[in-house]
Amino acid sequence: MDEPLPERTDVVVVGGGVMGTSAAYFLAAESDLDVALLEKQAIASGSTGDSSAILRHHYGPQRIYTELAKWSLAFYREFEERTGGPLALAANPLVRFAAEGTPAAEYAQAGYEVLADLDVPVSRHEADSFDERYPMLDLTGLDFGVSDDTAGYSDGTDAAGGFARAAARLGATVVSGVEVTDVLVEDDAVAGVETSEGTVACEHVVLAAGPWTPRLAALVGLDVPITPTREQVVVLDPPADYVERFPDLTPTTKLRGGKWYVRPDFGAGVLVATHHTGEVVDPDRYDDSPDEETLLALIEGLVETIPELDEAGIKGQYCGVYSTTPDHDFVIDQAGPAGCYLACGFSGHGFKNAPAVGRMLRDLVVDGETDIVDASYFSLDRFDENPEGHGLPADSI
Repeated sequence: MDEPLPERTDVVVVGGGVMGTSAAYFLAAESDLDVALLEKQAIASGSTGDSSAILRHHYGPQRIYTELAKWSLAFYREFEERTGGPLALAANPLVRFAAEGTPAAEYAQAGYEVLADLDVPVSRHEADSFDERYPMLDLTGLDFGVSDDTAGYSDGTDAAGGFARAAARLGATVVSGVEVTDVLVEDDAVAGVETSEGTVACEHVVLAAGPWTPRLAALVGLDVPITPTREQVVVLDPPADYVERFPDLTPTTKLRGGKWYVRPDFGAGVLVATHHTGEVVDPDRYDDSPDEETLLALIEGLVETIPELDEAGIKGQYCGVYSTTPDHDFVIDQAGPAGCYLACGFSGHGFKNAPAVGRMLRDLVVDGETDIVDASYFSLDRFDENPEGHGLPADSI
């Protein structure tokens, strides 16, 4: 898939994660532009490769994300037909449990109403059905659950690799092992990029380099407020009798306290992970092994919710990086010199929306606007009036 670095192209996409590869795919598939995708390491070697790749529509009252997710999940289900390559994809409902009269209940019910209004399959289950529907879970003290019935999960590396291969088949130049070191500007417009292997002339550049995007944006005078945080993940190996008794394992959900989440994993595993720890790290240098204290707390928290996993073994453990904005909302925008586009700040919930984001970027580059959703919601200049942007969501897991 890797080719020689071109001397000239129409569009350079910087970053080989799922956002950059999705953008390259849609630009190659749905425009006449020449496209080059440049990745400094390997495809999906950054945050995408560590993503838990949850696919869900429920975002409480945030309808815009449900619209993005609906578009994206429809694409993921047609991934092989659309891109020519298979995608690891498993169906698994995401359920938000809550006690009546709490903010969590308001959030769960608001999401129910948005999904129902958008014709996304959704169910509400009362506490008297919990033992039958969720026999593996201890839901003491909770009154109802809202089930995002067609949610699921995938694999970040699989998706990014599939997008990149499809883009290459459609004529895009995909080059890894090449670092973009500067964005060249002439007369307030993008003129090219400087790389570790030479200069590439271009008229458009899409900066989709995850936690490294602010460094690139700063080269053209843009201040992108992103904080890289370390998140910790452990994949458990359930006892054989647990798998036999609960073949569907567990719904995707958050654990008590709201800081961690759990989902099944491919191969009958159970994945449990932290969410928005606030532990700021350098994305080039961070410990990629979970802390023992956190690992024990994760497992302890999981056992509180799923008691019969107390004898589970550990299949794997790793850490990844969130690129977090002050409001946990994305930045998708044309900003800075003409021809410069940002796709960053996905704050731990980007993977599920990647196809829609890639299509939005194609639209912005080619047409100057998009009809996927109102792109102004994701503008960088929202932070000019208020450093907190839209404000934090009520519940972001």
